[in-house]
Amino acid sequence: MSGVAITLTAYILSLSGNVQDNDQQRLALAETEVIIQHKESMIPFSHKNWKLINNSVCDNSDRNSPDYSNCTVNAKFIFQQICTALTNKASPYWHHKKYQTMYCDAAVNYTPLVATISYGEGTQISEQEKECNRLILKAMVSGTKEDRDKKNEVCKVIK
Repeated sequence: MSGVAITLTAYILSLSGNVQDNDQQRLALAETEVIIQHKESMIPFSHKNWKLINNSVCDNSDRNSPDYSNCTVNAKFIFQQICTALTNKASPYWHHKKYQTMYCDAAVNYTPLVATISYGEGTQISEQEKECNRLILKAMVSGTKEDRDKKNEVCKVIK
């Protein structure tokens, strides 16, 4: 078993040592927040009824940022690692199987947001398009028929 898997197993088993054996905990009726450190980032998520709450994964990050994308990709990796570790390690604790099922389900069903940014030549605007955009603005501001006609003449070539 890899070092990561051993660490994750120890982490999960340390959590289990503090859990008292009662019906509410067995059913996991309350939403439970978890934060796992991976590399230099923290990956927060919640689960309830032994199911991952998908929209809680990395909810501390701005969903429009590259950090959010990286966090969700790391979360998927962590779910896979924990699933593998728990599958390979037996435990006498009643909740070991619950954690295993939850993390393995997350490893299979959680879909990270993968965002990429690229800059290509296809994104550049031609000189005619720039002139059309300039004339659109000019016609909007002035409102004159002359400016609208000039805009229509230049922009019809682009369409």
